Amino acid sequence: MLASLAWLGEYVDLSGLGPAEVANRLTMAGFEVEALKDRYSYLQTVVAAKVTKIKDLGGALRLLLLSAGDRGTFQVLCGDPLVGLGLEYPLALVGTELPFGPVKERVISGISSQGMLVSEYELGLSSDASRVMPLTGVEPGTPLSGFLGKSDLVLEISVTPNRGDALSIMGIARELSAILDRPLKEPSFALTESEESAFGQISVAIEDPVHCPRYTGRVINGASPGPSPDYVVERLLSAGLRPINNIVDVTNYVMLEIGIPLHSFDLAKLAGPKIIVKVFPAGEIFTTLDGQARTLKAERNIMICDELRAVGLGGIMGGQNSEVDETTTDVFLEAASFNQATIRRSSRSLGLSTDASYRFERGLDPNLCHVAVDRAAAMIAELTGGRVAKGRLDCYPKTIGPKKVSFSGRKCNDLLGTRHAMADMERVLGAIGVGLAPNGPGLYEASLPTWRPDLTREVDLFEEVSRLLDFENLPTTLPKPPRAASEPPAPYRLREKLRSILCGAGLSEVMTFSFINRNFIDLLGLPGDHPWRSGLVPVLNPLSEEHGVLRPSLLPGLLAALRLNQYHGQRDAAIFEVGTVFLAAPDGGKPLEGQRLAAVMAGDLGSGQWNDPRRQVDFWDAKGLAEFVAEGLGVDLAFSGGPGQTPPWADPAQSGLISLKGRPIGHLGLLSGPAADRLGLKEAAGRVYALEMDIDDFPADKVTAFRQWSNYPGVIRDLAVVLDRTVPASEVLGALKADGSLPLVEAAIFDLYEGDKVPAGKKSLAMRLFFQEMSRTLTDEEVNGYFNGIVASLKTLFSAELRS
Repeated sequence: MLASLAWLGEYVDLSGLGPAEVANRLTMAGFEVEALKDRYSYLQTVVAAKVTKIKDLGGALRLLLLSAGDRGTFQVLCGDPLVGLGLEYPLALVGTELPFGPVKERVISGISSQGMLVSEYELGLSSDASRVMPLTGVEPGTPLSGFLGKSDLVLEISVTPNRGDALSIMGIARELSAILDRPLKEPSFALTESEESAFGQISVAIEDPVHCPRYTGRVINGASPGPSPDYVVERLLSAGLRPINNIVDVTNYVMLEIGIPLHSFDLAKLAGPKIIVKVFPAGEIFTTLDGQARTLKAERNIMICDELRAVGLGGIMGGQNSEVDETTTDVFLEAASFNQATIRRSSRSLGLSTDASYRFERGLDPNLCHVAVDRAAAMIAELTGGRVAKGRLDCYPKTIGPKKVSFSGRKCNDLLGTRHAMADMERVLGAIGVGLAPNGPGLYEASLPTWRPDLTREVDLFEEVSRLLDFENLPTTLPKPPRAASEPPAPYRLREKLRSILCGAGLSEVMTFSFINRNFIDLLGLPGDHPWRSGLVPVLNPLSEEHGVLRPSLLPGLLAALRLNQYHGQRDAAIFEVGTVFLAAPDGGKPLEGQRLAAVMAGDLGSGQWNDPRRQVDFWDAKGLAEFVAEGLGVDLAFSGGPGQTPPWADPAQSGLISLKGRPIGHLGLLSGPAADRLGLKEAAGRVYALEMDIDDFPADKVTAFRQWSNYPGVIRDLAVVLDRTVPASEVLGALKADGSLPLVEAAIFDLYEGDKVPAGKKSLAMRLFFQEMSRTLTDEEVNGYFNGIVASLKTLFSAELRS
């Protein structure tokens, strides 16, 4: 937002304040002034030059030799026939940044032009572009900055996206009025209507008030388009806008002044005496004022239409078929309110951002439309000699009024840690349009201005008070510490415990993006019916294809990290991650989230010293890691293999299912060769083992109870049984430990045999059993009884036979 200090000074008194102080006060109130510059600084490199020689080049083109005093002599190409020998003119030297672009050295027909003679229009002094600006009595080489004495300091202000009201001179002036405690001067104008009725010439209608809450208009008859007066040109140029003609310039002037974009139609070019605001779907083609035929791409596009066709792209740009030109006499002037989201989508989809769309996207006040259209109509009548037809057209289906919230000065001071007087709060809130009415002891009902849609709650008013009453001097106070340290939530404690366990096991933690490439499905070789294929959660505006979906698994990120390490020569890796995964909800609602633990191991283990030889990572390392985690958490995990137990990414011969209390929670195994190839993992780096499991049901604080040891000796017995090879060893051990009637302290598998010594389809499991009582020494007869009972129980449960 560019704001001229001179223009601001017309609406709020800035006397006694330097430009830097005004900039600082605005910045401290939340409107950062990014630059403070003199709009006419370019006049320092525009100098007076005297024509010493003229050479005709044919046609209108002439080569001039110019003397610029101690600046030197320059040759310049010029097409103005009024430039005469011995006269002085302004010469813009190469590199000068004029209002409408830089001056460059040009070569025409092999002749170099070392600058440019400029008109008042090109200098930003007026709208006269008819000839080169003549100078009288100016010493050649004198900069025009000193000769003309022009200065217009302009603030370049950064306005936040929620403050559409501040994208105008009046909006910034209102802020300064509140900050400086100086009165705000509203624009004054007199609107005189003719006897001709506007309603007999045109009518307006809105088809969908959701996208266009209000549409107002005025008719001006007998207008004479032409150049705008200097004060209008000055104001437009100060905001970086190019003057066009007095009708179009007024619409831009009022937009800059009040903040409401306007558009003017040539009334004679409209087909039928009716304007209809419609919503067009994607696919329609419309030619805008810049002559570009644009295909609408957004799902909904607001279009201003006459009875036969579209004549304007609502809130963005008018149409070429109804533009005002030098032949225009009757003007229909529009000021409307449009849905900011609809304008934003249309503008983005077309790649067309204008001063109007920039403002509508940020939300404007529909209750200012009639003020803007009346102000513009009065100015057009004054500048063009036109007549404002009687009556304002105004379609406003549902009036939008101010919102009401409660306000307490005591609460405001308590929250801010200040002692502001209620009178000061009322003053600054009143200055920005907030009305306060008493509503009980120390309470007020606040009426929020409709031009401030960002104000919705009481705390928003607290922020305004602090912002406008010297925000930089808010007291600094340390927060009071809690009386007792609050314990972190259970999920956090679980994650921290897992990190401690895994780091203690020698693994390194990594943290990967929650966004991944959807091609991981094919890289891991997931089948077509895998739930991850239908359960992916897409990112609406991904930074790249590499971050197109939310991860349903931690493995893609870990395997990518492993690949990166291998590419950098790090062959051995043992890494893990604890994080959130996402799956689409079956009902299309909020994505389902879960906590997972995943780990990847590759390469060799061991330091390579004589007492710690290196060996390749194997399946038992992965399984042992899962068991180590389970032991650290105090839970019992079950492992099983076979058909239906293998994840798609793993080798069926070295993989399995992980279960907790009979519920599958994850998998572990060897990454299959095809999957490793697709992922770009180096074969020379060795095999890759991975595990992943849900941790939502893991306890965070399970404490292993102390078990008193016995003072009496125990008895060890070895047991070997033959049973079906499909029976998991973990189930056998689980059955033994579950029998509370036995004084069985420990049971462990120490041998597994499958071969010609046992029947086909069978296996031999050898177990070591340790019996011990807390209060006495066991006898051989007692242990034999326990032993025989175990053999009988295993026969009943698993059809196991004692191996002879």
